Amino acid sequence: MSAVFEFFQKIQKQILDLQNSIHEFQESWGRFQKFWDLFFQIVPWEVLLLLVFSVILLSLFNSISPSTPKTNLTISILLLCGLWSYLWSLFSETPNYGKILWTGFYILFPLHAFGLGKFTYEKIRLRILAKKRIKPRDWEESLGQISKDYNGLMALAYSKTDSAHENKSEIQTKISDLEKSISGIKSLLQ
Repeated sequence: MSAVFEFFQKIQKQILDLQNSIHEFQESWGRFQKFWDLFFQIVPWEVLLLLVFSVILLSLFNSISPSTPKTNLTISILLLCGLWSYLWSLFSETPNYGKILWTGFYILFPLHAFGLGKFTYEKIRLRILAKKRIKPRDWEESLGQISKDYNGLMALAYSKTDSAHENKSEIQTKISDLEKSISGIKSLLQ
């Protein structure tokens, strides 16, 4: 009798384990679905599809010109967006070109944002440096800037001794920087 009782307890335990396993699977499936719902709310599925096809096209373009991957990706995305809009206009009476542009922008903006930020930073830095040359804060800063500009001019002039005419724009830029620094120290003295 106890053997039959133990047998039913084992069956009951296995059923409980199976129920727990099913419950855990349902919970993990629910978390999986929530993750992908959230992911596709942030990143539209069209972006992923465009990215997959652009990577295929990018591998072709990179085999032709491997030194310009950013340009190759931009060209492949623009070509695919053009193809997408053409096909959509063929098969639909009301194509949504805004969605196509937004999808392409979703990939191209992060691609070019760093370069644009770097370009903007460099322009701002050069403007601040030019302002410091013309209006230095104190005597030491002015002398340091003159020294830096003079040493930069001399280093460039000595490195380009045999090709000074070919590089005269670079040399003239360094000379104008030195002149601005000198005018800055003159303004401090007045």
